[in-house]
This record gives sequence, structure tokens and C-alpha cells, in this order.
Amino acid sequence: MPLRWQWQDIDLRFTLNMGDPVEPREFFEMLRRRWLSIIVTATLLTLASVATTTLMMPKAYTASTRVFFADSGDSVSALAPASSFVEQQMASYAELATSTKLLNKVVEQLGLKTTAVELADSIETNVPLDTVIIEIAATDPDPRQAARIANAVGTELGKAAGDLTPGLANGSKAISATTLSVAQVPTSPSSPNILRNLGLGLLGIPVGALLWLILAKALILLGRRRLVEPYR
Repeated sequence: MPLRWQWQDIDLRFTLNMGDPVEPREFFEMLRRRWLSIIVTATLLTLASVATTTLMMPKAYTASTRVFFADSGDSVSALAPASSFVEQQMASYAELATSTKLLNKVVEQLGLKTTAVELADSIETNVPLDTVIIEIAATDPDPRQAARIANAVGTELGKAAGDLTPGLANGSKAISATTLSVAQVPTSPSSPNILRNLGLGLLGIPVGALLWLILAKALILLGRRRLVEPYR
């Protein structure tokens, strides 16, 4: 069967290469004969390249902790306005978690071989809507280190929030932070995500097939010119 395909292609080339313009129906006739091989080839090449690239990427692990913020007032009447104040500060607390001053303490505490600026790139914070909870995620090539960083940032953030907020009349801190969930050592990498990358690669197959078709047409036109040129 492959041999017959080769001769068919050769016959088609000579049909297209006799100096006459390539007719669209002739070009698409070739595509009709080879549509399955085009799809299979594009799929296999895409999956192979995506899988190879993904496996060569360094692994990274992400650990997360959740910190709850509340006021430290004693009176129930002050609870509502105090809660409103805490909610208004949540965006600022999220920014504080990746500040250079706070992360310098984390770097020193854990003995990290990095800078606060570099560490900030590996930390993400999120405040769920209408809550006084901050989710802190740290990513690192070492899963244990990722958990240590996330927990350290959560602890330092609680301290910083209390220090930066005006205290109560009795001298105590007006804001308290409670860790709702301690970051655990992740057992599987957060990246690279092989399934996600393969899915994105499959989405790119139509584009790859289109480029293949354009290349095929260009090669046909180039071959026609080379065959016709000696007879001119």
C-alpha cells in the first residue's frame, strides 16, 4: 500500500508540474487521499513534542495555608464595625504577605538561599469573596520547603497585621490572626501538568494541520517550477 501511494503521488506531481497552474480541485484531491495520514501525523508529532517538553520541565510543588483575621475587641457592640474594618483591610494584608520587609524575615528565619524579591515571585495570595480569610500558596522545587515557606509567611503575616493596626486602649493588639489550616507537604507536583499540556497541545493540532497544508502546497508549487524550468 505505501508503494502504491508513492507512485500515485509521483503521477500527481507530474500532472501538476507540466507548467499549468495548479487547480484547487487537484490540490484538494491529493488532500482527500491523504487526510487520514495528515491528521495522524499532526496528532503524533504534537503529542510527542508536548510530552517531551513537559517531561524536561523542572518539577515544582505548591503548598497552601489559610489564615483567619478578626478583631480583638471585648464588647459585642463593637463587633460589627470592627468586622467591617477587618474586611476593608484584607486587600492590604494580601499585599503585605509578599512585601519585602515581611519576606526578609521569612528568608532569615528559614535560612533560604534567595532574596525577598525572588521569593515573592513564588508566593500567591487570595482572599475569597466576602471573607476575612487569606489563602497563601508557596511554590518551590522542594515540597517540604514549599510547606515551610507557606507556614512561615502565614505566621509573619499575622504578626505584621497586628503590629501595623492601632492597638486597643488596654495596650493589646486590635487584630488577631488564626491559622485555619497548616500547609502540608505536597505529594505531587503542581507543575508541569502533563494532562493540561497535552490538552492544550491537542487544541493546537488544527493550527498545525493548517500549517502543514500550506507547506504542502508550497512544496508542490516549488516542485512544479523546478521540473518546468529545464524545458524553457
